[in-house]
Amino acid sequence: MKNHFIKNFYRLDKLLIISIIGISLLTSCVDDYNYDKIEPSWLGPNIYDSLELNGHFTNTIKLIDDLGYTEVLKLTGSKTLFVASDSSFNEFYKNNIWGVTSYDELSLAQKKSLFNFSMINNPFTVKKLSNYNSGGVLNEGTAMRQRTAFSPLDSIPFDSGDQLPASKYWNYYNLKGIHILKDNSAKPIVYFTKEFLTKYSLTDEDFNILSGGQTRLPDDVYIFNNKIIKRDIRCKNGYIHVLKSVLVPPTNMAQYIEENSNPNIPSNSRTSIFSKLLDRFSAPYYDANNTVLYKINNPEFTDSIFVKKYFANNGGVKFLPTSDHLESATPAPNLLPFDPGWNGYSTTALEADMATMFVPTDDAMNAYLNSGVGLILKNRFHSWENIPDVIILPFLKRHMRNSFIASVPSKFSKMVDGDNYKLPVEISQIVKTSTGEYKTYTGVNGEVYVTNTVYPPVDYISVYSPVLFSDNTKIMNWAINITETAAYDGSKFAFYKLYLNSIYSRYNLFIPTDDFFDTYIDPIAYGQDKPGVLKFRFRETNPITNAAAHVTALVYTYDKTTGVVGTNIVDSITDASFLQNRLTSILDSHIVVGNLDSITVSDPYDNTSYKYCITKENDIIRISESNSMRIQGGGNVFKKSHSTVTNVFNQSNGNTYFIDKPIQPSLTSVYKLLSETPEFSEFFNLLNGVPTDYVTQIFTKQGVDYRIKFFNAFRYTVYVPTNSAIKAAIAKNAITPWETINAMADTDPAKGVAINKLIQFLKYHFQDNAVFFGQTLDKQYQSATIKTDNIPSKYGTTITKYLKIGVSGTGSSLTLTMDSKRDPITGLAPIREAHVLTADPSTGSRLYNIIVKDYIFDKLPSEYKNIDGTGGTGTASALFNASGITSSSSTVIHQIDNVLTFE
Repeated sequence: MKNHFIKNFYRLDKLLIISIIGISLLTSCVDDYNYDKIEPSWLGPNIYDSLELNGHFTNTIKLIDDLGYTEVLKLTGSKTLFVASDSSFNEFYKNNIWGVTSYDELSLAQKKSLFNFSMINNPFTVKKLSNYNSGGVLNEGTAMRQRTAFSPLDSIPFDSGDQLPASKYWNYYNLKGIHILKDNSAKPIVYFTKEFLTKYSLTDEDFNILSGGQTRLPDDVYIFNNKIIKRDIRCKNGYIHVLKSVLVPPTNMAQYIEENSNPNIPSNSRTSIFSKLLDRFSAPYYDANNTVLYKINNPEFTDSIFVKKYFANNGGVKFLPTSDHLESATPAPNLLPFDPGWNGYSTTALEADMATMFVPTDDAMNAYLNSGVGLILKNRFHSWENIPDVIILPFLKRHMRNSFIASVPSKFSKMVDGDNYKLPVEISQIVKTSTGEYKTYTGVNGEVYVTNTVYPPVDYISVYSPVLFSDNTKIMNWAINITETAAYDGSKFAFYKLYLNSIYSRYNLFIPTDDFFDTYIDPIAYGQDKPGVLKFRFRETNPITNAAAHVTALVYTYDKTTGVVGTNIVDSITDASFLQNRLTSILDSHIVVGNLDSITVSDPYDNTSYKYCITKENDIIRISESNSMRIQGGGNVFKKSHSTVTNVFNQSNGNTYFIDKPIQPSLTSVYKLLSETPEFSEFFNLLNGVPTDYVTQIFTKQGVDYRIKFFNAFRYTVYVPTNSAIKAAIAKNAITPWETINAMADTDPAKGVAINKLIQFLKYHFQDNAVFFGQTLDKQYQSATIKTDNIPSKYGTTITKYLKIGVSGTGSSLTLTMDSKRDPITGLAPIREAHVLTADPSTGSRLYNIIVKDYIFDKLPSEYKNIDGTGGTGTASALFNASGITSSSSTVIHQIDNVLTFE
């Protein structure tokens, strides 16, 4: 019989060619083509007859007859049929997922599933299975899936109770029950050909893991994990391929994860927790087309059919259901990357690829929640069930991948998630079954790896995660998630979330909790005639109007002298640009990159050890840890206040500190500090005496009042000689005072020379980088003075380069060495030094390590109206809620005992 079967199909090969030639000849001379309905008598066996003649496929013949496909498979046409022999069916009846023990026990739905899933409505040889056509382009060796004749209506489950997800969208049907399609697209088959495996470099180990331990030879072809044992049997109306086992339709990924939640499955293999989290993002939607179609074929059916859809960007729904289970106009707030129950999953073409999911077991999920960084989640929410959707979403997304081809075991080391962070999966983390095979599942739309490890998203392990998890940091969380638009492609991205999630950097993130976010002194409002403060408030999503969650800035009056905040709201600002400008400025002032112990200072004034740090905003903050961890910005130092750390979280890329109030940067400019400090009066008068029409200026009107014109968004040091040092330098003619210069005639060339020389002298007291008294260092820093001659200097500064200042510090001194000119004969530079003073010689005032800040606003302060809408210069003055902080620079000021010169 076996030889007869082979010879019979060999003859059919020849007859197929003859039939094609014959048909082409007939169509040229006959108007009506009758072979759509009847078969030519001179052709050999069709698919049905070939199976019947062989005698070993009676179960398949019964399926064909019972389902009314006899005539279809006897007539000419184009079909591909995957069949199993009767001996394979006998093995199937011994052990199968349906529990049937004979053909007679098969239900109609089961018969349809077995037959329709084994048929493709096009003719394919095994080799041609690896090709697909897209847009008229043939893609060779790249196909791994193909649509079958399986219809979603072949099997319509009726679910109720705990068979349904536990969410508000499903609760109505808990008792009533529901006819629910797990997906309403046809189920495709998945296959692995030699051409496909070679094309994408899938290894034998890959196949072994994916197929549940199967070992393949080079030319083997598998439908799922079912081997083709006879291939390319040609019939006049298509091809037959014989499989080793009965082909039972697998489920999709979502169904498998759900079915693997059975309580009888051990918890070290069960996936019930992950399945429940996934189902939160699903809802039933009324399927009108399939309801009508099913009623036509089944007149006795009077109910409705629904389809389970997931809220997802690809393949799912993006809008919440109405009360009638139709798509509403309300966007779903949280979208998965793709619908895990979508049988027809594709990103380009269905044939080319499928999805992948890494699904942790219940044991792995519970272990994560009870140890390490997972404890933050548990302490906040107590269980997986209580974690909000917005927080669960990044967790699920981390375990979902768009491409099977890029997610096979041999490529685990190269995998990154949707945010381009490494996904550290290892083969050893895939669970093994009791018989030693890896617990993987090839579904109709993707591969599932059951893992003994959780892969938390970066959101869960970075310095951002405590902000995300806390119920009392909503304002800062909202600020971190403010989106921007990429210039190159118009895409949206949350810069600060990406920034703080960088696992290759180290951050210290200080987060004021919502309870204490009511004392932000706005620098623009501070500089107005009617100063103001902002109190930020978080507003939850409005369930009635569906207004999105947002932050509001409430404006109150503020008395700069007493520090008293008014009790009445002057304005309520919801403008997105204003909020982004202020909150990102606050964020930048609360982020320190690197370690906190970069500059440690022992301050003789109060015998306290401080750490001085530079924030992302270039603010200078200082930290003391004598009793509790206290942080002070320049504004806190002036007010003798501080922010106290209430909780510390040690994360993978740094530390997050919750604090009881925002860190207050200095609101005092260099100009204001120098002008209001009597001990600095002589130096300030020289700075302020530059003629207003001179090309080089020290001060310019900007920010709160004036700023240093040549400062950028950086940090600086200003050394201020004592009043007596300035007077002594004038007496020695080392400085020509403005009185003398202003007395010169404007036509005198010496006047311009004198002005420039004095300005160069003054700018030599301004230094790049901030240094502190009590700091241990020995470095050279650039001043703001450019060398204008070729005379060699102590530090070898060349012409047109900035002259340097040597800075040497110990715990009890800070010495400055000037970049003096070398003697032309000896080549030696005179040693001229100045020293930072801890107390003014005349008053005893502490005038070192003073932190100030210069702001740049997008307009002059006078061009804004006051917080209450009054004032401003001219009718075109901008309202306060349109104001913006552009940049800033921070400066530390020290009093020194000598002037700095380079002559």
